[in-house]
Amino acid sequence: MTHLPDRVAVIGASVASAMLIERSRELGFAGEFIVIDSDPNAPYDRPPLSKQFLLGTGPVEPAEWWPEATPILKAKAIGLLTDKRTVLTDKLGEVAADAVVISTGAGSIRLPNEPAGVLSLRTAQDALALRSAVDAGASSAIIIGAGTIGAELASTLAQRGLAVTVVDLAPQPMQRFFSGHLGEEAKAWMHQAGVVTHFGVAVESIQKTDAQWTVRVSGLDLHADLVISAVGARPHTEWLTYSELDISNGVRCTAGGKALLTSGEIADGIFAIGDVSARRAEDGTFRRFESWTQAQRHGAALAEYFAGFDSSELEQAPYGWTEQFGRKVQVHGMLPPAGELVQVYAAEERNAALYRIGSAAEDVAWIGVNAPRQFSRASMGMSLLS
Repeated sequence: MTHLPDRVAVIGASVASAMLIERSRELGFAGEFIVIDSDPNAPYDRPPLSKQFLLGTGPVEPAEWWPEATPILKAKAIGLLTDKRTVLTDKLGEVAADAVVISTGAGSIRLPNEPAGVLSLRTAQDALALRSAVDAGASSAIIIGAGTIGAELASTLAQRGLAVTVVDLAPQPMQRFFSGHLGEEAKAWMHQAGVVTHFGVAVESIQKTDAQWTVRVSGLDLHADLVISAVGARPHTEWLTYSELDISNGVRCTAGGKALLTSGEIADGIFAIGDVSARRAEDGTFRRFESWTQAQRHGAALAEYFAGFDSSELEQAPYGWTEQFGRKVQVHGMLPPAGELVQVYAAEERNAALYRIGSAAEDVAWIGVNAPRQFSRASMGMSLLS
């Protein structure tokens, strides 16, 4: 049975949206996609913003993955009439559709005591501002937050020659990405690059003088030319406040991406994909994955649902990656925090390693560091020896 609507409003020109549109076209969809996004630079690749872009001098490059002949209307979604499947915008008025797909992603969380001038990194505009500040002669930076974005920024800014200090309330870097594993190893990567770290500390104040910034953490004053907030991301759902959708840490959905009302019922014709989507797991909890690959799977699976196919996209284990301090780190599967970490491969000359977490076959997850071949074989259940 086909569920293919004739007119689809897509809020957010993301990689999830691109895959939805591309896969729908492949499956014969001849209807209309109305894509709305207020970001003046969208669409663009976000992963390079914390890495290659900060090392270069060129403009933000348009995404090569955006489907041709699919225009983007530059407007801001400010509300949703859920029962009418109608999006309210600041410049286009009301946009009605047969289906509404929410793909607005997430934005930077800001600390409550952050003064004006503290930088962050989530959008192309953020990256341009940060690169301009470094190009203007900044020689030091304090990064608040040691998640993947904070760690990548530390790596890139150290590569640019800045004296970098990283602070975090967590006891080790990338706590969420690694689920508590490899914390000491990740800390060592930072130290080897000359990055100073303070973990298990709370930010008490941030102040700016004419000369520099002062950040007080647990009674210690740190000084730098720049302060960058990288404490995490919050789903862009503020425009849905009065929509009656359940927006507890993202748009809560069924496992397949059908948005849920606060009553727990399915909102007819409303879907969410990508970072903004909190999917219901088998145990009844709701989980968000900030992952490029997972966002693509969301888009492809929704296109296949519209076309009446049983999609296998969402049956695949989660995958994430980061590049920092000369290492490409890949994660496959759900990393159990209490699972046993076993190193099954090492090549010290190129800082390579492969780790297995968990013992039961169905629960095994993998972490690869500079080991793409071994990681690929392991994540597909193949022998590392052949």
